[in-house]
Amino acid sequence: MAPRRPHNKSRNGCNQCKGRRVKCDEAVPRCATCISRDEECQYSRPASTRHNRSGANSNSNTLSPVSGGPPAPSIHPAAGTPRSSTDMNQDLGLSYNISNAPFSPATRLRELELMHHWCTKTCHSFTTKCASILQGYAVEEALKHEYLMESILALTSLHIASELQDPVSAAPYVSAALRYQNNTIALLHMVLQNITPSNCNAVFASSLLMMACTIVSPLLPTGEDDEPTLPTKSLLLLFDFVKGIESIVGVSRQWLEGGPFGILFRPQREAEPLREDRMMPPVRLLRNLNDATTGMTNSPLHGVYERAIGQLETCFIMDQNMALSWLVLAGTEFMNELRKGEPMAQIIFMYWGVLVGQLDQMWWAKYSGNRLVKELCVNLLGLGKEWTEAARWAMVQVGHGDIFSEGEAEFAPTQL
Repeated sequence: MAPRRPHNKSRNGCNQCKGRRVKCDEAVPRCATCISRDEECQYSRPASTRHNRSGANSNSNTLSPVSGGPPAPSIHPAAGTPRSSTDMNQDLGLSYNISNAPFSPATRLRELELMHHWCTKTCHSFTTKCASILQGYAVEEALKHEYLMESILALTSLHIASELQDPVSAAPYVSAALRYQNNTIALLHMVLQNITPSNCNAVFASSLLMMACTIVSPLLPTGEDDEPTLPTKSLLLLFDFVKGIESIVGVSRQWLEGGPFGILFRPQREAEPLREDRMMPPVRLLRNLNDATTGMTNSPLHGVYERAIGQLETCFIMDQNMALSWLVLAGTEFMNELRKGEPMAQIIFMYWGVLVGQLDQMWWAKYSGNRLVKELCVNLLGLGKEWTEAARWAMVQVGHGDIFSEGEAEFAPTQL
């Protein structure tokens, strides 16, 4: 074999740049070239690092599924292996390690657990139409797009945490989810500046998963004495997130419609005008409150609230899967009043909490909606008989009607 020519190039570039024989800026976790090409960026550990760590102790008798573990033993060529063999592996972009830090056995065990949970349970966290896409196609895309893989692991960690009754047991999963979530945000932020036909499905899927993570993660404890965020504050983030997803769809709708997620963009059956006999008695309570609080003063807010109530009623009767879209349909003016803590906006939002609390497949929405109803009930009970009656219905729907005295239990809940 001819001798290798001398050169001053660094051997520390990523495998992808080496394979393409282009200059690498050696940035981590991904170099600029891989970011611009939206590709995975893998580094081989330098030989000196491999030998320095080869003597590290790697024995462990106990592995926690979510805690950090001992470093995995380094794998490197035996002493008798010809140098040229290692050089060829590096030139071809092959390596024994896919990152600068070795994976511990505990990390591998945790992520195996998470992927199993994703494929059997968490992939069903949205509509039935989405389940098969998330179970198969999304995982295939996640192998190409790191931000999607991180968001899958984040939501799955939160799903497991939400199923655990013990806050101490749930906390490590929440902490792991936050790490995955932070990684996703950093990676996704760079990709959003360059949405293409090849990455639009991964960006869309990751955005959906991050929406769910953003809502539910503040509601879960990270420790035994940790106080979770109030549901109202958490769910208000959903309004901005839904609008953000709409922006992504606006840029890539044509590509998305031609791909696996196209089923979500097919025209929906137009809702028929609601007849008086089909209107929900509980929603009439909202309209009566709106008339009493804003209608008599000819306030412009009367129309704002009426619009939100009307859209909510349509969701209840026609299609509960529109629940998340309601946040946008209700309008910016309504959301502004809700942020101010206006009671009329809160009672409408409370009824929306009932709606999302019935989305059994969307565990993250159900988890958040039920807690939202309980929080807002505390704020509204002291405002008068009409408010108490309206709040009682919502509490009964989420299984907490027992907080009212027997003397107040005359209002029979309407089954949805």
